Amino acid sequence: MKKIILKTSDLHVPIHVGKYILKDFDVSKYVSNKDVLIITNSRVGKLYLNRTKQLFKKYNVDSLVLPDGEKYKNNETLKKIYNYIIRKQYDRSLTIVALGGGVIGDMVAFAADTFMRGVSLIHIPTTLLAQVDSSIGGKCGINHTSGKNLIGSFKHPKLVLIDTSVLKTLPKSEFLAGMAEVIKYGLIKNKKFFDFLNSNYKEIFKLNDDCLMKVITTCVSTKAQIVKEDELEGSVRALLNFGHTFGHAIEASKNYKGILHGEAVSIGMNMAAAISADQELITHEEYCEIEDMILRLGLPTQIPSKISSTMLMKHLGHDKKKISGKNRFILLNKIEEAFISDQLENKYLKELSKNFIS
Repeated sequence: MKKIILKTSDLHVPIHVGKYILKDFDVSKYVSNKDVLIITNSRVGKLYLNRTKQLFKKYNVDSLVLPDGEKYKNNETLKKIYNYIIRKQYDRSLTIVALGGGVIGDMVAFAADTFMRGVSLIHIPTTLLAQVDSSIGGKCGINHTSGKNLIGSFKHPKLVLIDTSVLKTLPKSEFLAGMAEVIKYGLIKNKKFFDFLNSNYKEIFKLNDDCLMKVITTCVSTKAQIVKEDELEGSVRALLNFGHTFGHAIEASKNYKGILHGEAVSIGMNMAAAISADQELITHEEYCEIEDMILRLGLPTQIPSKISSTMLMKHLGHDKKKISGKNRFILLNKIEEAFISDQLENKYLKELSKNFIS
């Protein structure tokens, strides 16, 4: 097991990574009162709810099972959480455990932040994407029909517990979607890690223990360092949005159905790399290296055919990262050197996007 500390101006968040740590991890330091509510979804609940309840057997533990899917990351599902908590007459001493992937983590953390102005939170992420990215750093929220994560806040947990063994039950498509976020860390910050992924992707797909630990701990350590430098995304933390501006617009254009977040991000990363090449920031060879890597991992690079460039531009207009009317894109000067640009005109973006519609 490895312990990584995410440090902010006023918090130290322990992140424990290891195999089978869900079996016997001592949670007593992170639960200060008697009431614990585990919130999960129908898919994860069948697999890991009972095991997680055993972790908290010393407490008054209850559970709420929500439907599975990005399309449920909305105000209606959030209301279900509030209604359940209120009906059970929980108070501010409650500890909420988010057991699941990015959808559960984001939505449950937002509920924990806003119920009675905040109760304790523990993250137990069960997807690769949540383990390497969404459970770290405090961002939380829900989607709006106009855009992804438009309603949200920052809520850091008391603990993040990452069990690598749960990835064995993760569907292949979900694992690949998580690899999009993994690639991102190599592209924005770490060429050696990008090369490691290129050389070891077959072993990673086999869920080799050593490779998984390196992948997860490298990503977590990188994000923890970035969040330490820029907790509220005023500067360097925005680099973590590489591929996400187009990616979020693609998800919204699909009404959050039929495409996974990581799949949309992989398309967005390919488009951001293509823009970087078109702007002569990176070479054509570097762009091909990036595109080949995405394809090698079985991820998409083209926008689904039912999405038009007009639809895409509409949703880009609602992107939450927009400042003073300008979209902000993360581009590359080279692999491992990313930067923020707000100099791309809508006409250029619309024409470029047409080249990526399959």
